[in-house]
Amino acid sequence: MFKNKTPAVRPAMLPAGILGGLLVLLAGCGEDEPDNVQYGGTLPPEEAREVRHAGMEDADYGNLDPADVGLHITWARNLISRDPYPDAPLARLTGVTVEALEGFDRIAFTFEPRVAGYELQLVAQGGGGCDGGEPGTGAAAQLGIEFPQTVSNDGGAPLERDLAPNLPTLVRAVQTCDEGGKVRWLLGTRADMEYRLIEGRTGNLIVVDLRSTDANSMNPAVTGSN
Repeated sequence: MFKNKTPAVRPAMLPAGILGGLLVLLAGCGEDEPDNVQYGGTLPPEEAREVRHAGMEDADYGNLDPADVGLHITWARNLISRDPYPDAPLARLTGVTVEALEGFDRIAFTFEPRVAGYELQLVAQGGGGCDGGEPGTGAAAQLGIEFPQTVSNDGGAPLERDLAPNLPTLVRAVQTCDEGGKVRWLLGTRADMEYRLIEGRTGNLIVVDLRSTDANSMNPAVTGSN
């Protein structure tokens, strides 16, 4: 996975009744440190994800139908991950789209039959390749995303993916790895940023929103998808 891991975390259980028995791990790094959130997935692949829309407003959905949204993990700058569920079939990344929305940029990943797992974490300069040891996006800040137990093709040579959307926050999105059952992307932004994650309720969509933490840098208007 990624280098430069976040500090050790301490466990705390989610409220009873949330589907799949998800585990939340909160970092014990002091009041000035954001919480680390880790979801240990045990959800059978044929079932829909749990529904949690806390903190979302109408503008946050963008082009998403609220009925299709499952888990929402609010704005953060810390590790967010979910392990593959047991015996999950190999997932295939089938599409990547980007768009600018009011106040944030969005990148959406679609999968067949459904996403197996994910890990999101800020990474230092470099961070490319499968091990993070190769050149990265060259942007001021980078978010790394790994999809375990996943390919972005049918098992042949890695696909070349390099998007340069030049959006208000997101300036480059590069697939740096498609080997050994792992797909890895780097998202480069103009300045320091925070991010959030949204799971599609049926499990075949992962949405990552990014916004600048610079008060002078905000997405001024909604534009079309790329």
